Amino acid sequence: MKDKLIFFVDDEPMFINLLEYTFKCKAGCTIKTFGNGEDCVRHLDMNPDLAVIDYFLETGKMSGLEVVKAIKKRNQNTPVIILSGNSDATTIAEATSAGVAEYIVKDGYFIDKLMECISNILG
Repeated sequence: MKDKLIFFVDDEPMFINLLEYTFKCKAGCTIKTFGNGEDCVRHLDMNPDLAVIDYFLETGKMSGLEVVKAIKKRNQNTPVIILSGNSDATTIAEATSAGVAEYIVKDGYFIDKLMECISNILG
């Protein structure tokens, strides 16, 4: 996973810092973080290898699902993982139909699940 660029989009600074630290240290990835969807979309020319997006973004004008759609419009092959505290089946189905590779619920084990998922996607 070294030399891979991962975008993390989440509106909670402490959460985004945790993800950035974890994946820089454990996986050796290059991480670019964003506090809202608009900033992420503005940087899509960096061609991330993967994007991890919070489903509910309180800051900015774009929802996590809108960010997914913008990424997929630019490059259909960019894998996207959704992180969310919501385990509602309808929400998961909506995200899946938008083209997300994985939907991970933020629970006590989500970092391990995310690490495994990213490893599977990026090799």
